Amino acid sequence: MTMRDVLVVMPSVPAAARGDGFFLDIKMVEGLALYARLWGGPVRCVIRAGDPAQIAFGRDYAAADLPFEVAFIDPDATGIGALTRDAAVVLAAGDNHRDLPVPGLTDAPVVFIIEYTLKTRLRIIAIEQGRSLAALKNAVWTILTERRRRRAFAGSAGLQANGQPGYDAYRRSSPSILRYFDSRLTDDQQIAATALDAKQRAMRTGKPLRIVFSGRLETMKGADHLVRVAVELRRAGTPFTLDIYGDGVLRPAMQQAIVAAGLGDQVVLHGKVPFDAVLVPLMKERVDLFLCCHRQDDPSCTYLETLSCGVPIVGYDNAAFAGVLALGDVGIAVAMDDPAAAARAIAVLADDRGRLAAMADAAAAIGRDHSFERTFAARIDHLKAIAGR
Repeated sequence: MTMRDVLVVMPSVPAAARGDGFFLDIKMVEGLALYARLWGGPVRCVIRAGDPAQIAFGRDYAAADLPFEVAFIDPDATGIGALTRDAAVVLAAGDNHRDLPVPGLTDAPVVFIIEYTLKTRLRIIAIEQGRSLAALKNAVWTILTERRRRRAFAGSAGLQANGQPGYDAYRRSSPSILRYFDSRLTDDQQIAATALDAKQRAMRTGKPLRIVFSGRLETMKGADHLVRVAVELRRAGTPFTLDIYGDGVLRPAMQQAIVAAGLGDQVVLHGKVPFDAVLVPLMKERVDLFLCCHRQDDPSCTYLETLSCGVPIVGYDNAAFAGVLALGDVGIAVAMDDPAAAARAIAVLADDRGRLAAMADAAAAIGRDHSFERTFAARIDHLKAIAGR
């Protein structure tokens, strides 16, 4: 009889074989390495082959250097049965429609991960495609696929929901559900007490608020409203600087808007910078507030990673941000698509530095509670319980 002790993980991102190694997504490898450390048994990454160009943040890994096995399956996962005969549990991607048949293709218990809700999927289609025939077709397909998703969840052994929206949408669709908040900041990367104290002292001096945005410069991320918020802040006489880190299709238009508004001495587009080496230290040392005009409800890891740096957030009132604010007083949510409201909320904090400093304290505490290691430990405990380990 085969011993069932393997954790099988089916990531949503593709991979590519290269010689005696693989080209893999860096964040995926970091997560799988932690699974391997915490699971207490072998881990197998079962993944679909893809073009390396599809892997935005990837690099080459030698197979011998990976603490987990890598195996490839066909696009429709029909070969998953042979790769799960020794599986204690299978962790599949509920957002990937190609993983939805998995419970019927293996006799191992299957747990799905979910991030996007139907509402979020439809909103993304509307933002990206507007009122078009293609948008209508995609919306119909998305609604039909959602029925399959809920049936798959009902036939699974459990569900891990990243963020409050997914938990609220699917908690009745699975026999065992865990809510978590994704973050890639480790215990060692959390803001130290001395750095937090220095940040709070700087906040209380009354100097211009040091505001930051980081992420893709796209409409879905609300990047088109960042400069508009800055214009409203200047109109209100609120002292501030706004540093924007990231790249995307909106960057040229944003740069033109900065110049046209005469904001070049206060708003700076920096482009992409290394996350661990540059952005995280900068957030911990020189940032008072994060401006988040996200329009969609998906559970961006930006929220918890920002809090881990002791940085409060002012953002649009999407469901994901509302779930984060339910954890503690770490920011202010304003009406969607209202740059003037965001500017007013920032002005409130600029005038009440004691409140801003208290938010920084709460942010750091919540970030520590939801560090990379703690979050993965809770997820592994959930998988072990389902596997009966």
